[in-house]
Amino acid sequence: MLRGLLLVGMLLMSVQILDAASDESWPHPFPCRVQDGPNPDLLVMTLGPVSTPLAQGVFDPVADEVRLHDGRVLKHYYRDSLGVEFYQPIDKSHFPLPPSGWCSWYFYYQEISADEVLRNAKWIASNLKDYGASVVQIDDGWQGTGHGLGDNRDWTTIDKRFAPGMDVLASRIRELGLTPGLWLAPHGQSNPEVVKAHPGAFLLKPDGTSASDTWEGKYLVDPSTEAGQEYLANLFRRLVDWGYDYFKIDGQPIVIQEYRTKSQFFGRKGEDPVALYRKTLRTIRKAIGEDRYLLGCWGIPLPGVGIMNGSRTGGDIVLGWDGFLVALNATMRWYFLHNVVWYNDPDVMLLREPLTLDQARVWATLQGLTGQALLASDRLPDLGPERVEILRKVFPAVDIRPMDLFPYRRSKKIWDLKIAHLGRQYDVVGCFNFDEEKRDGVTLRWQDLGYPEGTRLHVFDFWADEYLGAFEAGFFVPLAPTSCRVLTLVPVEEHPVLVSTNRHITQGWVDLKSLKADSGGTVWSGESRVIRDDPYELHFAFPPKAPTYRAVEAEVRVEGKTLPTTVENHQGWATIRFRSPVTGRATWTVRFGPAEVYTFPVKGPHRVQLEPLGLTGVDVRWPSVYASNCGYEVWLDERPYAVTPTNWVRIRRLDPKEEHRVEVKAMWDDGTVAKKGAVATFRLVDLLPSELFLSDLEPVEATAGWGTVRRDRSSDGGPLRIGGKRFSRGLGTHAESDIVYRLNGLFERFEAVVGVDDETHGRGSVVFEVFGDGRR
Repeated sequence: MLRGLLLVGMLLMSVQILDAASDESWPHPFPCRVQDGPNPDLLVMTLGPVSTPLAQGVFDPVADEVRLHDGRVLKHYYRDSLGVEFYQPIDKSHFPLPPSGWCSWYFYYQEISADEVLRNAKWIASNLKDYGASVVQIDDGWQGTGHGLGDNRDWTTIDKRFAPGMDVLASRIRELGLTPGLWLAPHGQSNPEVVKAHPGAFLLKPDGTSASDTWEGKYLVDPSTEAGQEYLANLFRRLVDWGYDYFKIDGQPIVIQEYRTKSQFFGRKGEDPVALYRKTLRTIRKAIGEDRYLLGCWGIPLPGVGIMNGSRTGGDIVLGWDGFLVALNATMRWYFLHNVVWYNDPDVMLLREPLTLDQARVWATLQGLTGQALLASDRLPDLGPERVEILRKVFPAVDIRPMDLFPYRRSKKIWDLKIAHLGRQYDVVGCFNFDEEKRDGVTLRWQDLGYPEGTRLHVFDFWADEYLGAFEAGFFVPLAPTSCRVLTLVPVEEHPVLVSTNRHITQGWVDLKSLKADSGGTVWSGESRVIRDDPYELHFAFPPKAPTYRAVEAEVRVEGKTLPTTVENHQGWATIRFRSPVTGRATWTVRFGPAEVYTFPVKGPHRVQLEPLGLTGVDVRWPSVYASNCGYEVWLDERPYAVTPTNWVRIRRLDPKEEHRVEVKAMWDDGTVAKKGAVATFRLVDLLPSELFLSDLEPVEATAGWGTVRRDRSSDGGPLRIGGKRFSRGLGTHAESDIVYRLNGLFERFEAVVGVDDETHGRGSVVFEVFGDGRR
C-alpha cells in the first residue's frame, strides 16, 4: 500500500597565453541540451569555449535553431518550443556582462534616504568596487507622494529625505566611480493633477475617471496615443538628465494584462495591445539610449524580449530561507533565458542574519555559478567580515550561459559549471541540500559529468579552501540542512596542476590573465589580476602516487617590485599566498621539486547496514574504522561507484527489483585500498516497508504556481492543518501545482487526505486529480 497525504493551499596544462575573454564574439553557436540526461539532478552551464559529450546538440542563436547530434533539427526553438514570441539573441554590444551592484529595497523598503544610499555607495567604493560592483540602484521611496501600493506613483515629486535632489545624489554616486540606478513603475501615475496636465496620455473612462487603478498606479498610460508615448519619453528624458544610467521598471506583467483587458479605453481603437506595450518600451529605450540599462520587473514580461537588457524572473524575495527559495524557483523555471535573450535577475542576494553562514553561501553560490544579474541588498556597512568575504567571492557576475535550454521541473541538486580558460578545462560543481531539517548527500559521478570511465580527478573545496584528494569514478558529498559545497574538479596529470585560485568562485576566469608551464610541468608561471590588500592564493595539486611533488619556491612581482610570498606544502597539494599593496596585475612563477609520500596501511570496514531511500535509493552505512584512512572506496555491482570521506554513502537511481552488490573498503590518499572490506547484496523491494508517505519520496517533477512544494509542512512553512486537524506528514503547495512520482509498479493502492490549509481561513477551493500511467 502507498499511503499519500497531500495538503493543497497555500588536462590539461597550458603552453600558451590568452586573455580571459571568450575566443568568439557573440552571437555564436554553443553546445546545448534540450532535455535531462541520465541524472535528472544535474544542471549544466558553460563559461568559455567548452566542449563536452554531455551536449545533445548545438544551438545557433541567430537562426534560433537547435541541431541535435542525432540529426534532428529544431527550428525556431525559442519561439515555438519555449514560447518566446519575440525571440532574438541578446545584444551584448553595450552590456557585455550582467550588472553587478546593490539595490536599496530589501533592507530599507520605502524608508530609504539619500544619506543611506550614499553610506552604502561609499562602502561599495571602498570595499567592493575593485571586485566588480558598480550599480547603486535606488528603489521605491524616493518619490514624494504616499507610502501605499499604488498611491505613490507620482514621478514629479521628490521625498524630503532626498533633498537637495535626485540629480545631486546621482552626481555623488558618479563621483565614487559607480553607476546610479533608479526604480519606478513608469506606466502608472497616482497624481490626478499630472493626468490633467497630459490630456490623452492616460486610460480614462468616458466620465473622466480612471479606467485602470492597479498596483501600477491609479492611472495607466494610454499606449495607443502620441500623448501617452510622449509622456513616457519626457519622463525618462528627465531621469536621464538627472544622471541615471540604470532603470528598473516595475509591474510590467500588470501593464501587459491591463492593456489586453482594457483596450476598449484606448484613444485609438483596433491596435494590438502587446504591440502597443512593446511600443512603450521602444519609446523608453529611445529616450534613455542604448548605453543605459533597462530591467523589466515583476514576474516574467516576455513581450519585453529584444528591448529590455534584463528581466526579473520571479516574485519578490524575503529575508530568510523562504526568500532564497523564491530565487531558486525563478532560476529553475527561467534560467534557459539567461544570457541568450536577456540577462536574468532572480532578485537580489541577501547575506545577513537570520541567514546562517551556510545559507549565505548557498545564496551566493546560486548567483556565482549561474552568472545571473548580481545585486546585494543588505545594509552593507553592517555585514561582518565572514559575510563580506562571501560577497566578494561572487562579484562580479561573469559570462556564464546555460547549456540546458529548457525549464526545470524540480529543484536540481548538482550544478555543473564547465569552464574553458587559458588551456584549462575544469568543472566547478555546486552540490546543494535545500531541505531545512534533513541532512542529505549527493554523489558526483564523473561519467554523469561527461568524463570517460577510468578518469581520476582532483577535488578541491572552494568555500573550505581545502584540497580533498584525487579520486576515480566519483565523490560522495555529505550535506547539512540548507547548505552547499562547491567542488572544483580537474583531471589528474603526471605533474603538478593548478586546481584553484581563491579570488572568485569561477577560480581563474576573473583573475588569471595568462598561464603556462614548462614541458615537464615543474615550473608554472602566470599573470593574475589581484586586489589591494586581499590575500591571493594559487592552489596546485600533485599526482597521488609516487613520485610526487612539493612547491620549492615562488616569486611574485607587482609593478616591478618583489612581494613577500608564503609557500605551504601539504601531502598532495600546495598553496602559494601573497598580498598586493595595489590593485593591478601580478606576475608569478612557482617551481616544484620531488617529495616523498606517506602511506598508512588501511583496513576494513567489516560490515555495512542498508536503509532504503525512497523507492530507488539506499543509504549504506558502516562503523567508523579505528585506524587512519582518508575515506572509503565504494563499489556497486563490481564497478567503482564513488569515494566518500565519511562512513556513509547514498546510492540513487537503482532498479528496485534487481539484485545489487555493494562493497566498501578504506583507502589512503595515494590510492592505496584495504585488501578486505565489507560486502552486502540486496534487492530494494525487499527492504521497503509496506506503506510509504509521498513526502518520503523524491518527486520526478514538482512545480507550484509560485513558491515551492514543501514536504511535511504547509506552503508557507508552518504546520499542516485541515479542518482543525494537524498532520505530521504530507505535502504543502500553492495552487496550479503538478507533482509527479515514479512508483515503479511497487504498490497497489493510493490514499490521500486533501484540503485547503486552515491558514487560508476558509478561502479557496481545491481540484485534486490523480493520474496513473497517463490516465485520470
